Amino acid sequence: MIYPENLEILIEFLSEVPGISERAAERAVLQLSKLPQERRRIVVNALKELEELKPCKECGLPSKEELCYVCTDPERDRKTVLVVEQPRDAVSIEKLGEYKGLYHVLGGVISPLEDISPEDLNIENLFKRIRKRSIEKVIIAVNPTVEGEATAKFLTDRLTKLGVKVYRIGYGIPYGGTIDSSDELTLRKALEDMKLISGGE
Repeated sequence: MIYPENLEILIEFLSEVPGISERAAERAVLQLSKLPQERRRIVVNALKELEELKPCKECGLPSKEELCYVCTDPERDRKTVLVVEQPRDAVSIEKLGEYKGLYHVLGGVISPLEDISPEDLNIENLFKRIRKRSIEKVIIAVNPTVEGEATAKFLTDRLTKLGVKVYRIGYGIPYGGTIDSSDELTLRKALEDMKLISGGE
């Protein structure tokens, strides 16, 4: 073992994060070890706060308290909920600075191949929130994969019965992309989500 045991453990954990290779994890850890002592102390304290994090009991976003900062923000539209697969999806949308409603984290998508059923996700709590909080509008923002589409359909069927307005964020050709490099699902969604921009009523 070249590195001290705790560094090896840190590299191992980081390399388990999707998108981070073992080599990238090793570089990150070594870079952190080169930080000035005060900066390293800040990083260590931030890592210690992981022990205090838990899912918000309302929406599922990470929080140190029972309710996250979004759920306790009085300026939020409390009649609108945007449904995402994972907390990082909510973070991406939040960075846009345009969405002002609440969130709900499913914790994944329905996937029979991986033996993930609706009961394994944070779905039933969504329905309870809608009934309890008199939610009027639900925006489904899961990824446009086969599993994501199946999850969106399941949610739409159930939500329609609850009498709420259900929206699905649009997916299409990304800015800067080209039609010939887009896959079939992207092009299909681009056509389905086309909007009138001139003429008509």
